[in-house]
Amino acid sequence: MAKGNKNKVIQMLSPENYIKQKARSLPIHKCTINENWKESGFAQITIFRKHVNDNYTIGFYLVDLLCLGVKDAFYLFNVPQQEFEDNYATRMDQMPTKKIPYTLAHNIIYAGLEFAEEYGFKPHKTFTSVARYILEEDTDDIELIDIPCGHEDDGKPVFFKGPNEDEAFVKKVVAQLDKSAGQGNYYYFELAHNGELLNSKEPDEDDTLNFPNKDDLLWLDDIIENEINKLDETKKKTSMTFQFKIKIKGVSKPPVWRRITVPSYFTFKLLHHIIQVVFDWENAHLYQFSEDGFRSGTIITELTEDDLGGMKKELEASDIALSDVFNKEGQKYLYIYDFGDNWEHEIVLEKIIPEHSKIPKLLDGRGACPPEDCGGAWGYQNLKSILADPKHEEYQDYMEWLSLFEGQTWDPDEFDLEDTQLYLEEMFDRE
Repeated sequence: MAKGNKNKVIQMLSPENYIKQKARSLPIHKCTINENWKESGFAQITIFRKHVNDNYTIGFYLVDLLCLGVKDAFYLFNVPQQEFEDNYATRMDQMPTKKIPYTLAHNIIYAGLEFAEEYGFKPHKTFTSVARYILEEDTDDIELIDIPCGHEDDGKPVFFKGPNEDEAFVKKVVAQLDKSAGQGNYYYFELAHNGELLNSKEPDEDDTLNFPNKDDLLWLDDIIENEINKLDETKKKTSMTFQFKIKIKGVSKPPVWRRITVPSYFTFKLLHHIIQVVFDWENAHLYQFSEDGFRSGTIITELTEDDLGGMKKELEASDIALSDVFNKEGQKYLYIYDFGDNWEHEIVLEKIIPEHSKIPKLLDGRGACPPEDCGGAWGYQNLKSILADPKHEEYQDYMEWLSLFEGQTWDPDEFDLEDTQLYLEEMFDRE
């Protein structure tokens, strides 16, 4: 007699593991690219795969064909078509795009990747860890298309310093180009927000280039706009300001924490995005709020009932205001980001300020945000120990994984309060 399956336990796959194991079995629905990719040298590629329930799993790839390769990557998992149209399609409509065959999209991504690796530049971590699995495997079965990279005249690398690139990043790129290409064998341009060239090491400065930045890829601005427009007008009229201290649990030497103020009528979904910004997370994983982590009977999340293994979803993060939960000073709550690495953030309501406010503000903080996908608090401690010992057998692997060049170090104390304050306020200021 065949054994029955009534006692079989079905293990739910996380979105990341589902993409790694099964995304390539989903049919490709369509591929899009910005119309000016050949002229600008920057390709913003979107790959849609379709589930049997008509939802999409989508990969987004910002490919710098001039120098840095896969500069950014992002993905959405099992997103309903209507949700995609409401939250993402608007930005795509504003940026002229066109449909292309998958083969062309694949060749553009891998051409940029290979060109960058010639000069020692690694692809974005999200591409390496997850987003590349939304693409077909790079084998000889994919038709080869010649995609020009580098300067159109001589093929040398061309590095554009965008308006949002910090000086530390620029110094790192230039140092690597000096090492791999040699001084005088690459081009350097600096761009303003409107795309105009400010200065360069190349005399041809009469062009205005359409340079995409990270927000054009992630569309976070549109998500926040949509959430703010849905806020409860009644709660606004009687709102106060909450001051929170948020600390990553299990991380020390140094501890990593931020102090923020947030309007009390903001939702937990907006608080999620605020935390992502002030800690410099990449918004690449699932999250939840609760009193006691995974043991809590009630959670606040964006997960579906299927994601929760059939358990009832108690509270939707877009519908619950902070004032619905927080009501007394000293109250604690828990924010968990990335259910694999399990980054637990302790949220403490330090003050209830009887004043109305419209935007969140970052008041203080300490410590660098740990790298995504490094294995949680324990993995981060291990990473810091290895990077402090150049003789360690894994030292070079970690340096490459973090895209650190020879002579550079990982600084766990690095935190730019002023720049983060400015970015947060710009992101949420709608007036």
